[in-house]
Amino acid sequence: MACDRSATLPALLADGAFRQPRRFLAERHVGRCPDCAMALDERHAAKTMLRTKLPFHRAPPGLAARIGAALPRETPPVVARRRGLSQTFAGGLASGTIGALAGVAATLLAVLPLGAPDAAVQGAIDSHIRSLMADHLTDVATSDQHTVKPWLSARLDVSPPVRDMADLGFPLVGGRLDYVAGHKGAAVVYRHAKHVINVFAWAAPGSDTGFAERAHQGFNVVSWRRGGIAYCAVSDLEPDQLAAFARLASGPAS
Repeated sequence: MACDRSATLPALLADGAFRQPRRFLAERHVGRCPDCAMALDERHAAKTMLRTKLPFHRAPPGLAARIGAALPRETPPVVARRRGLSQTFAGGLASGTIGALAGVAATLLAVLPLGAPDAAVQGAIDSHIRSLMADHLTDVATSDQHTVKPWLSARLDVSPPVRDMADLGFPLVGGRLDYVAGHKGAAVVYRHAKHVINVFAWAAPGSDTGFAERAHQGFNVVSWRRGGIAYCAVSDLEPDQLAAFARLASGPAS
């Protein structure tokens, strides 16, 4: 039975209609669906043929100028001013509008993340996406923290806490070796319902820091540093749930 998404999804993907994380989800589906993969290949082949086989004719010089001269000119609309509005009231209205806009701007600055994420956060997001696209979540797949932690510690210069929190709704899936922004480190993997949570850890000497939360590319991130190890938890889990998870995961290994 043919996939019911093969008629539309490959075309949208080939035309660049998706942004992250929808593009990642679409690519992940195509990677698993032969019908959509074939349709995407056909779409790319058709676009290549159109670019390379069809004749291309340049417009003659001056064509754009002639078209512009032939178009009717539009007269800008006249904005009528209301009479009887005093300068004082107008000034107060302008001040009030500016104040309201300033209030909205302050609210947006308080709610929205500012600037681009640092290299570590971006690297953690990229590694999270790669682990899902390649179906390579774990090098050692087990819910036994007493297996995962020694396996990671034997191969790295860090020993991150590994906990089995299945009773709290965050079962341990396993662990793997990974790189985050040039740092060789560990990725401890958990799940919550259908959500995957990657907790990246790498050596980072320095003072401990508190939990920092942000959202980027459709993913939520919680980062912190403790005991000379930097941590970054990444998931599409709701922000409050990921924050609660991070506080649990940062505890001592059992």
